[in-house]
Amino acid sequence: MVSDSEEFVITELKLASKEVVKTIVDIWEEVINWHSSFDSDFALDKDGRSNFGFMVSKAIHDPTQTVYIAKKDNEIIGFVFGYVKKHSGFFKNRIIAHISDIAVVKQYRRTGVGTALMQKFEKGFAKQNDANELSLYVHSQNKEGVDFYNKLGFDIKLLSMRKKL
Repeated sequence: MVSDSEEFVITELKLASKEVVKTIVDIWEEVINWHSSFDSDFALDKDGRSNFGFMVSKAIHDPTQTVYIAKKDNEIIGFVFGYVKKHSGFFKNRIIAHISDIAVVKQYRRTGVGTALMQKFEKGFAKQNDANELSLYVHSQNKEGVDFYNKLGFDIKLLSMRKKL
């Protein structure tokens, strides 16, 4: 649900097609470049754009993955990309819908686009796949992202830790 302080700008919310992969990659790259400004581990590899484009293209045709786009008029202003993973064998059986990437064009952030994409992923893809949990990763230095996901009901479950060698 979009709050009263947000301006809802989406004119269309739908599954992505192969024709829009380049635009999705462009939006993703802008967000990745922002991440790399505070964490050099996010600096794109020379094949980063093409590899991400390949993943998105594959996801469009794989029933265990999905990509939704948000449009304003004829312009793509955001996307969410995710997949289903089933955990069993060691722990209680559960199906997790994982959000791999979500990105909104800078000028449309804080207008309800991200919330609408997350709701579409949860109520559409996750529900259709009988998921009983959503998961995602957010960088610890991305305060706006952490606040956004908290607002949507996400809690910190695990902490990922790294050590440079």
